[in-house]
Amino acid sequence: MRKMKAVHLTMALMLGAFSLTACGSNNGSTQGTNAPEGTATAGPSAEASAQPSAKPVTLTFLIPNTEDVTPYNLIFKEFEAKTGNKVEVQALPGGDYDNMLKTRFSTGDFPDVFLMQPGTKQYVKLRADETLYEWSGEAGVWDNVIDTIVDFQKNADGKAYGVPFGKTGMMGVFYNKDVFEKSGVAAPTNYANMIEIAKKLKGDGVTPFYEGVKDGWPTQVFYLTGWVSQVDQEIGDEGVQKLNVNQLKLSDIASLKDLFVKSKEIKDLGLLQKNTLSGTFDELQNELGEGKVAMAFMLDGILPQLEKKFGKDFVTNKIGFFPFPTATDTGTAMITPPNQLMVPSKAKNLDAAKELVKFMISKESVNTFYQSQPGIPVFKDATSELYPMQQTVKGYIDEGKSKVNIQNRLTASFLDFGKTLQNFHITGDVDTAIKEMDANYVKDGKAKRLEGFE
Repeated sequence: MRKMKAVHLTMALMLGAFSLTACGSNNGSTQGTNAPEGTATAGPSAEASAQPSAKPVTLTFLIPNTEDVTPYNLIFKEFEAKTGNKVEVQALPGGDYDNMLKTRFSTGDFPDVFLMQPGTKQYVKLRADETLYEWSGEAGVWDNVIDTIVDFQKNADGKAYGVPFGKTGMMGVFYNKDVFEKSGVAAPTNYANMIEIAKKLKGDGVTPFYEGVKDGWPTQVFYLTGWVSQVDQEIGDEGVQKLNVNQLKLSDIASLKDLFVKSKEIKDLGLLQKNTLSGTFDELQNELGEGKVAMAFMLDGILPQLEKKFGKDFVTNKIGFFPFPTATDTGTAMITPPNQLMVPSKAKNLDAAKELVKFMISKESVNTFYQSQPGIPVFKDATSELYPMQQTVKGYIDEGKSKVNIQNRLTASFLDFGKTLQNFHITGDVDTAIKEMDANYVKDGKAKRLEGFE
């Protein structure tokens, strides 16, 4: 395994990484720590303080099946040993996670704790002031969370209905280094170069790209990563703010339409795997790991899955990463804030659920998480070893070439985007697809009664 370089993250770096308006951090300063090489650490520690329960209960924990449950199970095992309370993990399909969660809320079938995507937009979606426990003043929750992450968790009223948990995420193009090396190609310098590389790989008998059309959600990654490299360059932060109040139509953004054109071009050139309609996230992992597929537009949730199937050395040494390239350069790295833990205010075991959340963000638990899923920490007292591809993203952050996912900057959502893209994959009708995307976005804004949409 290639030796990992030391990483020391600063508060300023995290401020840039999670800013909603800036293009990312440009602070490469280091903290003076005695951390072992290949780790990121910061700040004082907090201890898990869970106590044995007089009346043990079984808590339900919901998580999308796109997340690796391994670190959660390890944490829950320790929680059970200390409190006697058990945790039942329920992994729901990632593509329908939000809808299934909303259905359970509407029927009163509340979980005790659930994992949710980052951002205060989720508060609107779940009517947080009516349905979720409010954490802002809760003792023992915020002391070890990096300040900027705390701020990201609050809505306009200063309330936080979620507790951050996880790491700085990323989306982009993951590739098999051995496949690239055998064909004598390297990470692309621009978009046209990427297509030429794909053609070379196809000529060498390798499937250049894999698309998980059957699962739906993987198809979105191409557009979200393309957004930060392409669409943000056209509309800027001002354009994003106009989208937030419905003063700009998605269908009027030329660079967004161009992403649909580019996606269709990749398919028409035969650069995807055969039988794309049956493509799944699971098969993608197998094909990429076995070297049958060279590249995939994907989120970093694929890393623990690949490690489980092919080992840590494989992920460390054989998987590379690059952002969605632009016409002129290597592009902008797309990053995501951490997920959040939420507790329904009407949870059956509310007190025990709150205790579980506090246990999960203790020093011991977050380090257990990062040992299983290395990544840029969001806790002051965390220690985490980074994969080389995460080092690559950190380099982009240091250079000021990173941007937070557009989905985390908008309050309305790209409703049913996966379904729109599945239909587009079949029809290839660019105009219909982008009009549907625009209509669903406005529909969601109206449903949420957002300013400018009613």
